[in-house]
Amino acid sequence: MFQAMRYHRRHYRDSKILPPDKTLEMTTIDGAKAFRLSHLIGSLERGKKADIILVDMKKPHLYPLNMPVDKVTYFANGNDVDTVIVDGKILMKNREVKTVDEAAILEMAQEEIEAAVERSGMKRLYETTDRYWGHSRY
Repeated sequence: MFQAMRYHRRHYRDSKILPPDKTLEMTTIDGAKAFRLSHLIGSLERGKKADIILVDMKKPHLYPLNMPVDKVTYFANGNDVDTVIVDGKILMKNREVKTVDEAAILEMAQEEIEAAVERSGMKRLYETTDRYWGHSRY
């Protein structure tokens, strides 16, 4: 959201373009409208799918707690998401994913990237050279 606000404000040279409340609306209600799914998603209403994230606002970069929409749109990021509920099912709670084994996935991802680098023949590009630390090109 922050990037969208920043890019549009810079492009139009107008700091009033995409205020935080409209930006949040754009990512929820307007996004659902764009996909012609506003009857199913985009807002919290009876009969719609309950896709919700809970943001942990007790973080230094989100304080003070006034103006929560501004704090979320300007400063919050994925690391601040505490709970994820999709279609009424809790997928993550207290930053712990309930539906997959995170450690196993990370291990598998590491193995796959190592195999891909090996296949590419570019393993040497990942090695730390003797000029890696304490040197500059200039």
